[in-house]
Amino acid sequence: MADGMTSLAQKQQFWTTLFKEKKLSSQLASLATEHVDDITYDDLPQYGHLHVKVESGSTLGDNFQSDTFIVTVQNTRPNATKDDTCTFTWSTFVKVLPSNSFLRQAAYEARTHHREINMYHNFFRLIREIHVDQPIPLDVPNVYYTHIEEIVPGETDGSGICTLLEDLKAEGYRMADKVEGADYRHCHMALTSLAHFHALTISTVRKWKDPATGELSHIPPTAKFLVEEKTFYEYGMLTEWIAELVEQRPAEIILVDTLESSGPLACILHGDYWINNMLFKYDDESQTQLGEKSPSIPVSLKMIDFQVSRIGHPLSDVLYFLYTSTKPETRQKYMPGLLRYYFDTLTTDLRLLGISLDDYSWEDFLADYKKRSLMWMFMGTIVLSAVLNKKAVSNLQDLDAEEKLKGPTPKTDVEPIKGEMGISLEMEETMKTLMASYKLSDSPILSDRILKLMDEVKALNCC
Repeated sequence: MADGMTSLAQKQQFWTTLFKEKKLSSQLASLATEHVDDITYDDLPQYGHLHVKVESGSTLGDNFQSDTFIVTVQNTRPNATKDDTCTFTWSTFVKVLPSNSFLRQAAYEARTHHREINMYHNFFRLIREIHVDQPIPLDVPNVYYTHIEEIVPGETDGSGICTLLEDLKAEGYRMADKVEGADYRHCHMALTSLAHFHALTISTVRKWKDPATGELSHIPPTAKFLVEEKTFYEYGMLTEWIAELVEQRPAEIILVDTLESSGPLACILHGDYWINNMLFKYDDESQTQLGEKSPSIPVSLKMIDFQVSRIGHPLSDVLYFLYTSTKPETRQKYMPGLLRYYFDTLTTDLRLLGISLDDYSWEDFLADYKKRSLMWMFMGTIVLSAVLNKKAVSNLQDLDAEEKLKGPTPKTDVEPIKGEMGISLEMEETMKTLMASYKLSDSPILSDRILKLMDEVKALNCC
């Protein structure tokens, strides 16, 4: 093999050894800025001479719950059959806690990295074991190494927390334009992968259910985090915040995902399925009949970022994607067809898995779509206002500066008082203040996009 490692297990062993021995996760930011060429290691004899280069993988606004890096290693070692050396190049995509002080503490207290590590190490492994003979793809990247470190004031700061994934960029994948949004082809690809994911997780949840009680009595210990640890969407603060935005019908708007409310389609959601959390590979060689290069056509997708995965109804992912990641014109033209395509793909997959939806029809799906549209319109508005709004990024930078002026947190044995969200009261109040400061947008184009979304959902629910 060209890279010198012939199996996933070998790659996992290499990255585990390098990150454990050199404690690289805590050094990534400095290596990316202070060692712009590379740093060399010669004391891992099993791997020879290593040149390690670290590059930043994102900026604030692309990802609020992680800092990301691309780590590339050039490995030179003796040639086993000749009197010379051979060189291999390997790379990995690394996620660590945010360097922004406020976001770092928020991500840690919300246990988002802990959840994602459990998804990669435990849940996806379970899915593959349960469906080992099934042809339905699970479009997620391979994981190489993960590490969890608890924050102890005065001792550890969580910089050891990391997740190493295959470098999809090196495989030809790239992000789509979050401002431009997904066109029909991108929507088709995104909903295909999502339907496969939901079919596999519907099957998994059903295997965990007790037929007599309907409860998840057979859930394995390694998957209990999905029901025992809550996410942002399951706490009262979200309900409280949306209720403040609407004067009427809050009970109809706020529909929190549970096993019971999701009915026969109860599955494990991606949880944050918008255009920044998927990478596309393209057919860049396609041409028109006149010989001109046509727009890039996505041919495959990998979904990333499973930090708020939870039990819920598939439409929570579907609507979140369509409301945050497409322009109004795209939904106006293609929404009915895209919903039908998703439903048909899901039901076809479920039949392959031996699951019949005789008790849940296309009409039931449309009724659930209408019932859940208001909730996900509000969530779509929140996301668009935060991630595409320059003011939101500026506010986070100001908070970071304020936190750094306070200096390090003194060591204490006293547990912080927790609020409704399961995080410290101080952090919860800061988040409430930050969310209350969000306005539609500082961009007229984006404001128009959000207002059209509101009009669209209003029209859907008035008839």
